[in-house]
Formats: sequence, C-alpha cells, structure tokens
Amino acid sequence: MKYVFCLISLLFVGQLFAQSPEQYIARGDKELYDGFPESALFYYKLALHLDTHFVEANFKTGEAYRAQRNYRRAAKFYSATADLDDQDEFPEALYWLGLMQKQQGKYKEAKRSFQAFLAVYRLRDEFYRGARDEEISCDWAIDHESDEPVFKVLDPDTGLNTIHSEMSPFLVDSNTLYFATMRYESDVVKKSKPVYVEMKKAVKDSNAWSLVDLDLPISDKESHVANGSFSADSTRFYFSKCADASSCSIYKIEKSGDLWSEPTKLGSPVNDGSGSNTQPMIASFGEKEYLYFASDRPSGKGGYDIWYVEVKNGEILPRIRNMGTRINTKGNEITPWFDTRDTMFYFSSNRQSGFGGYDIFKSKGEPGKLNLVENAGTDLNGPADDYYFTFNSLDSLGYFASNRISGTRTSGNETCCNDLYKVQLVPIIDSLPPPVDSADSAQIDTLLAGLDSSSVSVYDKDTFVIPETIEDVQDLLPISLYFHNDRPDPRTMATTTQLTYAETVDEYLSLQAEYLNEISKSDLVDSLKNPMYDQTKRFFATDLTGSLDRINAALNVLLNELESGAELTIAVKGYASPLANSDYNLNLTYRRIDAMENFIRAYSGGGFVPYLENNADNGGRLTIEKIPYGESKAKNDISDSGNDRLRAIYSPSAAQERRIEILRVESDK
Repeated sequence: MKYVFCLISLLFVGQLFAQSPEQYIARGDKELYDGFPESALFYYKLALHLDTHFVEANFKTGEAYRAQRNYRRAAKFYSATADLDDQDEFPEALYWLGLMQKQQGKYKEAKRSFQAFLAVYRLRDEFYRGARDEEISCDWAIDHESDEPVFKVLDPDTGLNTIHSEMSPFLVDSNTLYFATMRYESDVVKKSKPVYVEMKKAVKDSNAWSLVDLDLPISDKESHVANGSFSADSTRFYFSKCADASSCSIYKIEKSGDLWSEPTKLGSPVNDGSGSNTQPMIASFGEKEYLYFASDRPSGKGGYDIWYVEVKNGEILPRIRNMGTRINTKGNEITPWFDTRDTMFYFSSNRQSGFGGYDIFKSKGEPGKLNLVENAGTDLNGPADDYYFTFNSLDSLGYFASNRISGTRTSGNETCCNDLYKVQLVPIIDSLPPPVDSADSAQIDTLLAGLDSSSVSVYDKDTFVIPETIEDVQDLLPISLYFHNDRPDPRTMATTTQLTYAETVDEYLSLQAEYLNEISKSDLVDSLKNPMYDQTKRFFATDLTGSLDRINAALNVLLNELESGAELTIAVKGYASPLANSDYNLNLTYRRIDAMENFIRAYSGGGFVPYLENNADNGGRLTIEKIPYGESKAKNDISDSGNDRLRAIYSPSAAQERRIEILRVESDK
C-alpha cells in the first residue's frame, strides 16, 4: 500500500528567477515525482499566477492537491481544468473530479462527473473501466448512506492523535495499544531530512492515553516501521519495514525469557522479491496459526491483494495462498484483521460498494471458507479513507484509522492526515426498551408535529467542509441551533438570558433518555414508533451535537475576518409555536438568540467582545441582526393544543422546529 503522509516541505533554498509557465510546470513535475506535493504545488501556482487559464497548470495543481488528499481543493482545480479544456487535452480531469467529489460524499455530483468523463473519453483503458465502476459505486452509496450503522464511532481518545498521521492500531488489551505515527518536533519537514513512520506504545489511565517507552527492538531511523501484530502466545511480533512508500518487507522478532531478538526479515514465500509486502496480521484457529498480509506481487488479482500462509512452530510453511476473488478484486485490498473469537475477517478496499476511498469490509468464516463480503456500514465508513480496523469482540470495542474531516486537523487541508478512532458495536435490539418514569415537562412552546419522521432533515456532522473563508461559511448556512421545550429559562417573559447556547445544549443532551422513554411507552404502532425512536437518537447524536461543530467552525473564520478589520453582520431568525400567547413566544425567541450571542461573547476567551461593542482598535465590527418571528411564521398545521405530549414535545419533528437559524453573513469587504 502506498502510504499517504502529511508532509509539509520546505520549498527551496535560493532565489527564484523569472521563468515561463512551462518551466514552472516542469519543476513542479519533478517535485511531485520525488514525493513532495507541496513543493510541486508552489511551482504550479507560480505558473497559474502567470496564466490563470493555463490548462495544464490547473490540472497539475489538482494533481498536487490530490496527492495531499485535499479533496475539496483538488476538485476545484479539476473542475477548472474541465471548464478550460476545450481541446480535451486532459479528459481524465473529469474522472479525478468525480473521485474527489465522491470522497467528499457528493455522490450525485460525482456520478454526473463520471458520466461526463465517459461521454468524452475515447480509450477503453483502466480510466474508462474505473469510471464505469465508480458510477455504479455512487449509486450504491446513495442507496446506503442512510443505513443504520453496525458500529458507532466514538470521539477520538485523548493522547493518541496529533496534527500528523496515526495509523495501524493494535490492541494488546483494553489498556495497552501499539500504533504507528509520524511525529516530529515542528510542522516543517525538510526535504533534506526525511521523516519516517515509527511504532509507538501507549497505555491508558483514567480514559486518557499516554506514550511510554517502546519495549520492542524494532526502531529504524532510516525506514518506515509500522503494522505490528503479536502471536497468540506473545512470543513473536511481526511488523513491516519499508525503505519507501512502495517497497516494504515483513519482519519478525522473537522473545526468549524477557529478551527480544533482533529483527529478521521473513524469507520466501512471504518476501519473495516480486512485490511489496506489508501489514502482517497473525491469527490462530484451533491448532493452526496463519499469517495474513497485503502484497502487490504480480500473481495477484490486481493492485494489493490479501494473502495468507500457515505458520507452524513459529516457522512459515512454503505454501502461500491468495484469499481469492471473494476478498480480492482488481482494486486494492489492505489492512487485514481476523477476529478469531467471532470468526469475522475485516479488511479495507477501494472496491465498488463503498462510500468513498477505502472502506472497511467484513466476511464471516474461517481461512479458506469465508462467506460473502459485506460493507461494514455507515458511521464506520464515510467518504474519506477508513482502514486499519482492529476489534475486540469480548468488549465490543475497536479502533481504526481515518482521514475524515472530524479529525485533529481543523484548518487548511482538513483531510490530509489519519487519526485513530474508537468504535463500539451497536447492539441489536429486538424490541424497544421498556419505559421508565420521568418527570413531567412544561408544555409551553410546543407544536403538534406530524409523525412522518422520515421527512425530518438529519444533519451529519462528518460531511461538512471546515470553512476557511466567508464564502465557505456561506456554504454552511443556515446553521440551526436547537432548544428543548420552553428553554432557556422556562416560564418567564424575559427577553435575555445568562445562559450560553453551549450550556443549553448540555442540558438538552441530558434529556435524551426522557425523549426515548416517551416514545417507547407511547401507544403508537411499531411501524411509526420504531422510526421515530431511531430518528430521535440520530437527532441527539448529529443535529444537536453537530450544531456546535458548525457554529464553532463558522466563528473561527468570522473572528479571523474581524481581526483583519472587517465589518460583519449576521442575521438570525427565531421560531416558536403557538401554544403560548404571541407575546410570550416572541420573548422566548429573543432569549434563544441572546443565548447564541452569549456563546459568541464567550468564544475564544472573549475575542468577539470588542467587535460586538464596537470599540475594537482596528475598526472591526460585528452586528447581530435579530429576526424574532416568534409564532408568526410557525407552520399552518401547528395546533395550539398541548394535550399530545409525544407529538408536541418529544417527536423528531417537534425537536427540529424549536430552533433559531443563522441565515446570512455579510461582510463589507
């Protein structure tokens, strides 16, 4: 597998003399070929500076961004290439545009790009066949992106992730983890001093991980070292060592007493000299032990395949086997993991039936007797790259690596680098949980909402692009902020509150069990009750929690603009239902907008305060335009009766309606 590393390179030393766009392109091509896409990007942008309509410069800029897994910016330049390229000089730009759109979860747009590519492309090569496959894959993703998840992805554990790449987690037990990382002292990596992947050991204490000294003699300052796996008796440790991203071999160390041997390179048939061999995983089934690994040797099905070989008394037997067409395709199959307790085989692939990039797949069975392959499902898999899955079925917890947007990289290239995520198996519930008693809630500010929960718009916080400019913020709008019934500060005519929106969210989240209990104990038929129950769970997990993610992302950009002296206006609209009188609801919407303003005032240590109070030294100013509609804009079919608590307070539709919206952001620039 070709590792994609988040390297920020020093571009060059010395003075640049004026050159033609073609000369800059040639220099950029060399940098890209040598593995320094950021340096290449510098030269391509110099060419664009001289001629923004230079088709090749636009295409190569897209290539450099793609090499950095910057899907959004790569798509921008591939799109520009397609618009400018009236001679079809770079028809593959449409193919790569589709792939970049798919890796952002824009499946309908991606499908149109692949169709446009097929309409102009004349060859019948891998690009053509790939575009046909991707068109089918987009349809599959559209059909399955709303599937119920099998695994729930939890927030990344503290102490593991950095702004650089982490990968290949291996759980020894619930409190001991080995993984690979690229950690260096500064954000700048010199081309003259390459940085290599290295193995780390972490231990958990009080739900936080901390690094400890590596107790394995495998470090190599001149090679990439990663992908570790212990034998069942912990006397052998297998790992891969790579001279570069495309040349890897598998090694092992053996333990005698308390001492480990020096690393030895496995011989044939594992390292046979005909390809790169990496990502070893050792698993035992009864009396037999097998070593699984990924290899791009030419005798495979195409790209990287997963192979396995029996290990007897610690020695590799001579017969090696391909996992077969049920597992391997003409694409890449990588990062094998066998959960021997559950006899479930996991791996990653960029095959069809995926949500974008690499997805995690599974197949139940034993070596040589695996069932049909299934995608491991939503949440675990997304539009970005998801791989290196490891799982412990005893406690239903595991880890995997992904470059999804919700990682530690919050600006610039938000998909450049892998983070480690924890996952939990979602239990199969045959019936809804029994209800428990809960305290009565006020029925002010409620509405009689419909029971068709499939119509509720659910926001997926992993899909939005972290904004960098005011224009990017516009793409996030409207940003909806949600409130529990008659909150903040119930039963008052006040127009202001001391609470911030974040504090109201904390209270709201604590009421999730109450919402689910109300649905569970209702007399609705199961065909209505079950979807409402599931939608409510998703509302709390995505819409409510995600609202904080979106407003935080937007405020980060707005504060940067204000610090540069901009004058900004944000328009906020409020909603309320007609259960209380009009004056009450009007004041309630004012309180909700005030909670948002309090949140803004507290953001970044009070950074917005001088701009809100119009006394900033640089002349910057932030104005909040309040549009408190109260009940006047409530839906026509909303009842003024509070007798139906379920529909009026606890239904997903009711929860969606209790909100304010940031509708517009305007700048004087």
